[in-house]
Parts: sequence; C-alpha cells; structure tokens
Amino acid sequence: MVIFETDRLLIRRYTLADEENFFAINGDPEIMRYIREPRDRQECLIFLKRNIQFYEQNPLMGRWAMTEKGSGSFVGSFAIIPVESADQKRHTEIQLGYALLKDHWGKGYATESTLAGRQYAFDVMKLPQIVAITEPENIASQKVLLRCGFKQQPNIREGNKYLCYFSSHNPNAIETERLHLFPLTVEQLELYLKAGDQLEKALGLTPFGRTVSQAVLNRVSQCTLPEMEKAGADYLFHTFWLVVDKQSKVIVAEMGFKGKPSAKGEVEIGYGTMPVMQNKGYMTEAVKGLLQWAASRPDIAAVLAETRADNKPSIRVLEKNGFERIDGPGVNWWWRKTTNVLMF
Repeated sequence: MVIFETDRLLIRRYTLADEENFFAINGDPEIMRYIREPRDRQECLIFLKRNIQFYEQNPLMGRWAMTEKGSGSFVGSFAIIPVESADQKRHTEIQLGYALLKDHWGKGYATESTLAGRQYAFDVMKLPQIVAITEPENIASQKVLLRCGFKQQPNIREGNKYLCYFSSHNPNAIETERLHLFPLTVEQLELYLKAGDQLEKALGLTPFGRTVSQAVLNRVSQCTLPEMEKAGADYLFHTFWLVVDKQSKVIVAEMGFKGKPSAKGEVEIGYGTMPVMQNKGYMTEAVKGLLQWAASRPDIAAVLAETRADNKPSIRVLEKNGFERIDGPGVNWWWRKTTNVLMF
C-alpha cells in the first residue's frame, strides 16, 4: 500500500517480504548511529512484525519503506510515529524521521521525502504540528529539517542526554481548547459523501453513523467539488472544514467559507453543529478558531455571516465572537467582524 510519493520515490507499507530490506537498515551500525542500537536479524524480524501490526490500529502512521520509482530499488525507511518520551506531556506529539541505505546518501532523498512526509502529515493526517528529534552531532539531518521548513526549538532532555528538537506547524489546521478544525481535500470530501463512515475510518476519527442528505450530496457533487478542483490552493474557501472533539475524536460540527475573499477582503462563513452536539459551546469555540485563522491571512480583512432573524443560537455565537450587525430589520440579518481585532 502506497502512503505517499515524490517525484522519484514511493513510500509504502512494509510487508514480510521486506525482511532483508528491513534488516539492511536496522542492522547497520553506521546507519543506526543517530537512531537506535543496531539489531540482529532475529530482532529485526520481530521489530518488522511489530511495525506491520501497528498499521492495523494506526492506519495513517507507521514506519514505511522507501523505494525508487524508476528502478524499484529499496532506498530506506521513512516514519511518522508517536514520540516515545519519559515526559508524559509529549506523548501526544507525532514525529517524523528517516533512514537511508548508504548507497543512497547524497542524492537528496532525505530532503525530498521529508518535504513530502511533512505535507502528508498536514494534508492527510491533518496534524496541527509535527516534530523531529536529532542527536546534537547529527548536523546533516538538522540541515535537512531546516531546509524543509522546520524550526529549531530549545533542546529537550531525555534521560542523561540532550537532544535537538524541531517543529513545524500546519498553517491550515486550527486547535482550540477542545477542538481540532481542518479543511477537507477533494479526495476527503468525496469520502465524506459516502456512507459507512469511510471518511472517519480514513482519518482515524470515531465513527458514529453519520449520514448525508440527498440535498447536500447533490450540492457538493454538482457545485462544491468542481469549484474546489478549479480553485487550486484556494480550495480552502470552498470545502468543508470539520470540527472534531480532540478527546473523543468525534465530528461535532461542520463549517466553511462561501467562496474566496472579495476585492475588499471580505469573506463569508457558514456553520452547523451536529444535532446531538448542540448546546455545548462547540460552535462558539469553533468560530473563534476560524477567526484566528482568518486573521493570519493577509487577503482577509473582514468575516461576514448571515443568519435568520429568529435563529437565536446562531446569533449568540456571532455576538460572543464580536460580530456586529450591519443591516436593518428583515428576515435575514448580516453580521461583520474585522479580523485585526480578535476576541480572547
């Protein structure tokens, strides 16, 4: 199973047929110098089986094989896995790493795979942040991380030694106290429309029998998806943004923009909370998060919203987030919030 690819590489899951490849990486003292103690052949086989089993519970993560597209040759390992640390505060962090066969050093594969792996972590896994950890002496890997957009943070301590610590933040993922907000790609929105909680399974979220009405199915299929495909990088202003409870990993709401910002820098938002999740303050918190994201965009000067005059819950959400009404009496009310003054 291919996880992601670059111009020259395929990154795929290991299988038992990779026993020799896995040993070539994990049994070589020079390759393992800055990673872990090298393992003998039997230890590597046990380690390989454990990694294959890991895929079952963590379909988006793991240690994977890197192969050349042209030749099919095994190049090395790439990993996106939880951080192992004695510090419990860091147990929720996800780290990126790689190891290459010596014949493939100096070919740019480390940078190429790290750039694509970072993008996979942001676009597919929807991680708000990914980290990387190196030994202080591993200058080559530190240079790779810096080239790939990671920022070096203060060193961390593990046991009796210090390690270099790097992080990279996803500009299109939002975290609030309880919630994780992120936009769906075209492929993910197509899964959203299918029955059987397929999107939830693909993203590692908690299934709950979510359904999609025929009206939504028609509108998204006929309008939203074609607009996203035409918009390119601006798809963020056409797709659904999911609102997920970080603790339960349940989708609690959906929101999004109704097109890209106007010439005046105004963009309209819309939102809705799952019926069973209403009256818990989720939408107020989610709108606040989306406002913070909008404030980081130089092309957005103000956020607009429209409500029915009798939609008191939606009106309360906007008022709590500092929106002001900008029209007179009528069936529908318009609201506006400038993005340079946020509510905290």
